[in-house]
Amino acid sequence: MQRYLKQLLADLEAAAANPPAPTWFEIPPHMETLPEAAELALVPFKPISEWTGIDQNVFPAMYNFSADQCLELNRAIFKVLESIRVEIVDLPEDIPPERLYDAITWCWDDPVQYLPSTGYDLQLCTGDPETCPYGELCNCGFLEENPDEPEEEPPFPDDPDKPFALPF
Repeated sequence: MQRYLKQLLADLEAAAANPPAPTWFEIPPHMETLPEAAELALVPFKPISEWTGIDQNVFPAMYNFSADQCLELNRAIFKVLESIRVEIVDLPEDIPPERLYDAITWCWDDPVQYLPSTGYDLQLCTGDPETCPYGELCNCGFLEENPDEPEEEPPFPDDPDKPFALPF
């Protein structure tokens, strides 16, 4: 497996060193003063695997690696993501390297935009604790697990004898 790991790391390094060419698009006349907005509106969504040329199937299951090897792979994967200007914005703080590797490789075929001017913010949390790749490390199911926690409530008058007037 060590030989495969070295080859995978070399492939990831090559992909990071050679980001795709920016997508060519013609900026509409009404967007000439906002080229970043035109880029956002006109660049197609493609899977990370298509932008990088690295198929999701090349990533073995994490149980094949030690924690140190997962750290090394994660660093190489983040270099690739950085080269295509994709940032995972919802990573839990203390995520173990094995869980991080699983989460990143799990999303490898998710469609993203290659936005050289501004970058793309990728969120992996699904909002559902049953399907979230971060599992118990994520707080996406916090309100479901803690129904006693108050949600934002509408304003109520302080004095029950005083009539309540709506603000509109």
